[in-house]
Amino acid sequence: MLAAGLFLTVALQAQDKQEITVPQKVKNKMLAMHPQTQEVPVVWTKEGDNYKGSLLFMGTPGFLVFDSTGRVIRSEQRILPLYVPKPVLETLKAEDPNYVIKEVIEITSPGGKKSYHATYQVTRVAVFNADGTLVKDK
Repeated sequence: MLAAGLFLTVALQAQDKQEITVPQKVKNKMLAMHPQTQEVPVVWTKEGDNYKGSLLFMGTPGFLVFDSTGRVIRSEQRILPLYVPKPVLETLKAEDPNYVIKEVIEITSPGGKKSYHATYQVTRVAVFNADGTLVKDK
């Protein structure tokens, strides 16, 4: 009984770490777009029916998402806050002038349309009395 339980546990863990089979069309498209992937391995994961390849773009982590035919669905790349478009920064500043950007992911669709996934923190400074009454909100 113990041996059967051990076998079942090992078999289930092996299924979690199973490598996915990436269609050759997807691999070929990745190689055509980024020849360095011939020497630098791409880490592939499944995202629904699509294939997401993780690699470095000029030293910065990024992803390319393909459908099963090798068509690019989108690319995702971490960028420095310095490169966030001014209108995005103005929107963040309007929400709170004390925001601090932690991370920005630039998402590009095949047509070149860009969107930005920003993780940011808003700093709020407040002064309270010992009884919990708000005295001053800066």
